[in-house]
Amino acid sequence: MKIINFQLLTISDMELMAISLLVFFIQIYYLLAFYLRLARHKDSSSNQDTNQVTIIIPVRNEEERIREILDKFNEQQFEAYQILVINEFSEDSTFEILNVLAESNPKLKVTSLSQETLFSEKQAINIGLKGASSPWIILLTSFSGTINPEWLLKLNSIIAPETDLVIAYTNVERAKGFRNLICRLERFNQYMISGAWILAGKPFVFNETSVLFKKSMYFDTLGFRHKLNLNFANLELIFNENMKKGRVKLTTNPDLAVREHIEDDRGDHIKLLKKGVQIRQCLSWSKKLSLFLDDVSRILLPLLTVVLIILHPEYWMILLTLPIIIFLLIAVISKILLNRLNERKIFLSSLVYFLIKPIINWWFFWSMYLIHRRSRWN
Repeated sequence: MKIINFQLLTISDMELMAISLLVFFIQIYYLLAFYLRLARHKDSSSNQDTNQVTIIIPVRNEEERIREILDKFNEQQFEAYQILVINEFSEDSTFEILNVLAESNPKLKVTSLSQETLFSEKQAINIGLKGASSPWIILLTSFSGTINPEWLLKLNSIIAPETDLVIAYTNVERAKGFRNLICRLERFNQYMISGAWILAGKPFVFNETSVLFKKSMYFDTLGFRHKLNLNFANLELIFNENMKKGRVKLTTNPDLAVREHIEDDRGDHIKLLKKGVQIRQCLSWSKKLSLFLDDVSRILLPLLTVVLIILHPEYWMILLTLPIIIFLLIAVISKILLNRLNERKIFLSSLVYFLIKPIINWWFFWSMYLIHRRSRWN
């Protein structure tokens, strides 16, 4: 390894190296102060009280699966819960079957949208929250897979007196195909970023499901008023607007994770990306700046290294040291977190995705911005 001789370097060369060192230390800061904290996080279970919980599940045209959707909750080792199913203007017999099931199940409550309307997802959630009798709410989709029998019991145990939200991991079930893989990578990446920022005292979320939250958070802030025109995000907007440092709990317990079964739809990944960009646009400036610094430093370090190697190939070994250190740290943190969440078969692909995700974000940000500008002029 040839040692760099600074006396032979030009001022521009030294400036490039100084910028590279600055970018390196920014990345080190985020990896150690944010992401490593998430990888090492352990749940704290101290609550012995029982909190009444309502599980809200919107459904549409699910007459063949509605019994299966509800049966997964039969073995819950927690009694203080209610299931509120919102029928989103189903065109089959879903609503009739739900009413029959509700007659024999005291924990089941049914409500319905009377017609298909604009912003029906937000309308359904609003109706569900108005109909919920419990102070604590958790939203699931009709595609949620197997639920652990201790799911609600352990979520309840995490609640502390000052807690407003408890956030668990959500992803899609592993299946064959590239589209399934990239959806899993995006969900994992979103949880990794939001979880790291939550533990660092800058809380926000990308996903509204598997979030146990106080119902008062919604009604104390006028719900979706002034947010109806945001097409991709729903309750995430409410959570992110009202989250406070120290009032959010995060769990990495794989028993509390929810995995959803989705069809091989090429639009699912695009929707996740668009929702992620929209959520980031709605965050406070301090969080936007923090996320931007993480993104830009992750991209700049390898680019600056390549430029320096082109200018001074004789120092290539020592110049590669900085990005290699960053890559190894990302690999270790990702591996620890994947093992903790019991997420399999995405280690190498998650590394690549984590490194290129800032570019994907910026691409979607500008494309959505241009579409918005065109629609304004048209």
